[in-house]
Amino acid sequence: MRTILFFITILTAVSFIGCGDGGLATVKVTGTVTFDGEPLPGASINFAPKTQGQGHTGYAITDASGRYQLQTLQGKADAGTTPGEYLVSVSKEEVDPAAPPPAQGYSAQTRSVIPRRYTNPSSSGLTATVENKRSNEINFELTSSE
Repeated sequence: MRTILFFITILTAVSFIGCGDGGLATVKVTGTVTFDGEPLPGASINFAPKTQGQGHTGYAITDASGRYQLQTLQGKADAGTTPGEYLVSVSKEEVDPAAPPPAQGYSAQTRSVIPRRYTNPSSSGLTATVENKRSNEINFELTSSE
């Protein structure tokens, strides 16, 4: 009887551990990224904590309408990130049609579709405050002007 009780206890503990998301309490973060007033599909968006150790890096790829749904490596898919202050970067690369064809074994040259300043969270000028509420809608309007 003791052996059965022991195995039931172990199985219950393992099932609780397996069902968790690592204890990371995330909140949903969604939004739209536009460039010169048009949706920016296929862009990579990254949230980096403003203060190291206070928040969890989040990332997403925008869909055809420029919408994104943030997630972290530690949390559940598309569950957002933890509340806090974030520096944000956005990047989108495409194959440079003016570049010479790549040599065998090399990849094609790419160019940034948006100004490079947006690709660095320190220089992008983009910030976000993720609040501790059910859902956060955070939009970014990028422009080609300096």
